Amino acid sequence: MKKLLILMLIGFTVVSCTEDITDYNVDPKRPETVPAGTLFTNAEKNLGDLMTEVSSGRNLLKLWTQHWTETTYNDEANYDIIGRDPSESFWIRLYNNVLQDLKSAREAIALDELLDDQTRANQLAVIDVIEVYSYQVLVDLNGDVPYSEALNVSENINPAYDDAATIYEDLIRRISEDANTLAQGGSSFGSADIYYGGDVAKWAKFANSLKLRLGMRIADVNPALAETTVSEAYEAGVMESSDDSAIIYYEESSPNNNPLHNLFVLANRGSDYVAGKTSVDYLLSVNDPRIDDFFDENVDGYIGGPIGENNSYANFSHIAPELSENPTAPGAILEYFEVQFFLAEAVERGFITGDAEMFYNEAVTANIIKYNGTEAEATAYLAQSEVAYSSSNWEQLIGTQKWIALFNNGFEGWTEWRRLDHPDFLVNSALSDLPVPLRIFYPTNESALNADNYNAAVQNIGGSDDLFSPVFWDVQ
Repeated sequence: MKKLLILMLIGFTVVSCTEDITDYNVDPKRPETVPAGTLFTNAEKNLGDLMTEVSSGRNLLKLWTQHWTETTYNDEANYDIIGRDPSESFWIRLYNNVLQDLKSAREAIALDELLDDQTRANQLAVIDVIEVYSYQVLVDLNGDVPYSEALNVSENINPAYDDAATIYEDLIRRISEDANTLAQGGSSFGSADIYYGGDVAKWAKFANSLKLRLGMRIADVNPALAETTVSEAYEAGVMESSDDSAIIYYEESSPNNNPLHNLFVLANRGSDYVAGKTSVDYLLSVNDPRIDDFFDENVDGYIGGPIGENNSYANFSHIAPELSENPTAPGAILEYFEVQFFLAEAVERGFITGDAEMFYNEAVTANIIKYNGTEAEATAYLAQSEVAYSSSNWEQLIGTQKWIALFNNGFEGWTEWRRLDHPDFLVNSALSDLPVPLRIFYPTNESALNADNYNAAVQNIGGSDDLFSPVFWDVQ
């Protein structure tokens, strides 16, 4: 009886000391709230993977630059993507996995009472930089997209599509504020930041470099805003060397390995792709020292498969194993050589003062060195008449050399080709006889699930949701 009484007293004491018995249902190993740093890391990882990968359902743009082409399954190389719906995959990755995680990170930061004011401001600014980048990708992919109503799913599951040019103007405003905040110094996410390790000074350069890109994108359609944007970014301080590039460094094992390694090795899909004839032929014509870093020497010399043909994997050059089969091969978000190309163009357009040839040569040299080349190789390459800089044909030179340099960033390579209209030797696909598309149509389910807003957007972009209606900055 005494034992029973003691047990009852112990039980009463335990229960009475617990304010809410439901506390027993809380698993201390599974937190109900996710730290802002974890959410930020996940957003960076998802963005990096999207910009690095090749996938028929997501980022197929290494094919559309014609650096790569396909073998047996060649729908994408013929621009037949009706059954693929890459926009849906971009939207899922960016809206759900990047932007929603960043929104949740913002909410977590607001509740963190331990942050000092500057660290809080820097974290919010860095988050906003990635948001700006993500929305730029969406606009460059489709044109008008959900923006002002995009992330309030609990209140509005059918968001309106904002005008693409208006979105760009707001992105420029936002990135300007972010750059100003980051210029104050301080700390941010520390080791949770897998691009820069929390280095606020590098984030400030990244923000200004992204602002530079935004400005140059609109150079043909809104030159006044472009000039202001570009000159402000340049004066504030853009990337100064390849050490400032925004890179995602992968690891040996899944899920943190390079996505191309997933495709080529783990999924055993490497035989689906070969070098594109467009790329190989041009690289050979100018004795480009990067060709052996882009393609494998599995055949006699380098031979590219015709774009869109049913190419035999055995008969054509393969993608270089260092890029496609290396789990730790880095991916790129925005790089120093891109900035140098933009600055060369900005000089030619009169947006800034400087030496366009110097910026151009530095861009080409930095990219050759990135791909294991030397200063001497770069100098010899730039001395060739087909490559040497001349203001009389700067668009053709910058466009073509930038296309080469963006070999491993299909989205940016395709986007800059659309903007600069160079190189001018990209060909129609072999089986469909279609030219390279100028945009990707909206996710197929939007016309059914968000019909009113979808139809309004289609009318605003010219009346047709197809592959050949250019986005607003692509002035033909």
